[in-house]
Amino acid sequence: MARERSPARATVPPKARQTQLHEDLSSRLGRETHSLFRTRLLTAAMFGAMLSPLFGAVDLLAWLTWRPDMNLPAFLVLRFGMTLWFAALWVFLRQAEQLSVAAMDWLIFAPPAVALGYMTAATGGAASPYVAGITLLVAARTTLVPGEASKHLPVVSFLVISYPLAVLIFGEHRGNLVSWLSDADEMGHLAANLFPLVAIAGVGLVASDMIHAMHQRLVSARSLGRYKIKKELGRGAMGVVYLAWHRDLGRPCVIKVVNPEKDGSGALRRRFEREARETSLLRSPYTVQVFDFGITQEGQLFYVMEYLEGVSLQDRLDVDGPQHFDIVARWLGYACQSLAEAHARMLVHRDIKPANLFLARTADGREVVKVLDFGIARKVEDGPRKRRGVLSAADMPVDASLTAVGTIMGTPLYVAPEVLRGDGADERADQYSLAATAYHLLTGRPVFTAATIEELLLKTIDAPVVPPSQHLADGRLPKGFDGILMRALAKDPGDRFPSMEALRQAMEPFAAAPGAASTLEAAALEGDPGP
Repeated sequence: MARERSPARATVPPKARQTQLHEDLSSRLGRETHSLFRTRLLTAAMFGAMLSPLFGAVDLLAWLTWRPDMNLPAFLVLRFGMTLWFAALWVFLRQAEQLSVAAMDWLIFAPPAVALGYMTAATGGAASPYVAGITLLVAARTTLVPGEASKHLPVVSFLVISYPLAVLIFGEHRGNLVSWLSDADEMGHLAANLFPLVAIAGVGLVASDMIHAMHQRLVSARSLGRYKIKKELGRGAMGVVYLAWHRDLGRPCVIKVVNPEKDGSGALRRRFEREARETSLLRSPYTVQVFDFGITQEGQLFYVMEYLEGVSLQDRLDVDGPQHFDIVARWLGYACQSLAEAHARMLVHRDIKPANLFLARTADGREVVKVLDFGIARKVEDGPRKRRGVLSAADMPVDASLTAVGTIMGTPLYVAPEVLRGDGADERADQYSLAATAYHLLTGRPVFTAATIEELLLKTIDAPVVPPSQHLADGRLPKGFDGILMRALAKDPGDRFPSMEALRQAMEPFAAAPGAASTLEAAALEGDPGP
């Protein structure tokens, strides 16, 4: 089954290649909170317009049963008035974008609170079951409109206080505070109803504040400066890869967030910044462009790359199986040019494998290979060649897994023998990894297979390499090409090609022309079974 293709690549102009570590997340949070607050208030107005007429049935039931002396027409007029109020607000506030959310809040909730307070006072005062309407209004306000409790306290407090104030002003005591406070029955009912109302308001404010805090963390988690995180693309031992959106350029990009080890001295951060800056200077069209890097507010390291359309060579191998030699030679030629530039800047990739070679399409439709994930590349230090590198067996990636037949798949399949012996990784280690990748693409199997990682590492260090031609039908791999791979896979780095450019030149005669089909595909189209 074919794998899903990625969206179109976003090309970033050179002027965007400047480090932007952070944006003002507090201002962005304020904008998003304002937008959310406004949307929820409009939702509350809409629900009010729909529910108010339904409560007219409650008024009718009260008039028919326990309160035959109530002024039913006045109550129905109030219900109709609240319905019109909510509907008019919903229409008006959708257009009044300049109106503050605080004003919207008071307009939506204060008038209904006064109306419900009057209904409560007119149907028995503190003992009236109509207090349930105010309780429902308080619950709706704190549930529908989350935010910081301190900012929402004035409106919610008014909703709560509207109950005793309305009972005092519109009830039997008609504003006589002393008479009202002296009424033991009134005070008993007031306390019985006011306590749960205050409790509901308090719990609602706390819940509203918690929801707001969660939203704040979500905004922070889904933002890396000017980049908006869209979705996760994958994760591994080194960190997480996200599809993101560049807010300023309006284009997709890829962000890799690296999980640093304990870095009390700040050395890791300084090294990351230095190496990310070096990597961002790579200009080869066959290297994925790194155009930004930085530190998240949580202290995680991240770098930003262009987003490519296509599939990795690992995907192509998984779907289509072994590839023909001239196509593989063409792919490796692209990778050699990318790595040659990196090596000229004394950068060693350290993790060349099929998953880090990406088949992308150029503007004219040609398929080219781009080298991905220079995220663990390191600068080669000055000194003797054997000790210049910094990758040792101790920090070699070990993301390997066993298949049902005991074949190990993962990064260790492509690591050079000298690295496993504890020597440093220089540009010749990348050459070995690239040749091991080509071997796998050609034959459908890695250079060495084993039942355990330990056995795999021992074979890589000591066991002779079986020529790839022995895994293929006679004639499917030219002898010269077989010899090129065997030289690049030599145990001794000194026996390999002197540079990536030398390896590219050796493979060039065997490579299919850019955009052309392989000789095997061409023969099939002509009805010839081919070599």
